[in-house]
Amino acid sequence: MIYLVRQGETDWNLFKRANGVTDTFLNITGIAQATLQADNLRNVDFDVCFCSPLTRVRQTCEIIYKGPIVFDDRLDEINLGEFEGVDETDAEIWKLAMQAIMSGDKGTESWKEFMKRNCDFCDMIMEDHKGENVLIVTTAGNVRVIEYYFKGKPRDYDFQKTTVIKNGELLTFEN
Repeated sequence: MIYLVRQGETDWNLFKRANGVTDTFLNITGIAQATLQADNLRNVDFDVCFCSPLTRVRQTCEIIYKGPIVFDDRLDEINLGEFEGVDETDAEIWKLAMQAIMSGDKGTESWKEFMKRNCDFCDMIMEDHKGENVLIVTTAGNVRVIEYYFKGKPRDYDFQKTTVIKNGELLTFEN
C-alpha cells in the first residue's frame, strides 16, 4: 500500500502565498497536523519512506516516521521562479504564473518537466516497491500528480482551483 501525505501547514499556506521550492517551516498547526497523522499511521509497518528534502516536508515526515528516510528531489514542489511567494488569491498574478509554468518561463519549472519527474518517481515505486508499505511525504503539487498517476486525472479537474488533500492529510493507493 502507498501512503501519501501532504506536508503540514506553513505560514505561507496560511497566508495564501505561493510556495514552490522556497524553504519554509511548519507552523504550530502544521506540527499538530503531522502529529495527528503520526498517530493515525502508528500501526503501519512501513517498508520504505520517501520524502522531499524541503524543510517543511522533512519536518512533517520526521514527526510521522522514526525510521530511515530516503530524500528524493523528485518530490520537491514545482519551482515557481519569479512567482515564489506571490499572493495565490490574486487571479491576474496566478494566471501569469500558470502561463509561465506551462512553458517554463520566468525561472519556473515547466509543467511537463514537473509531471515527468513525478511520474518517473512513481514508475520507480511500482518497479522497486510493488506490494510494499511505502510512505511518501511531499507537497500539494506532487500529491496532485501522484494521484493522477494512480487514479487518472478527473475530466473536470482544474489544477488552479482544486486541492487534492489539505495540509497534513493522507491518500492511499494499492501498489
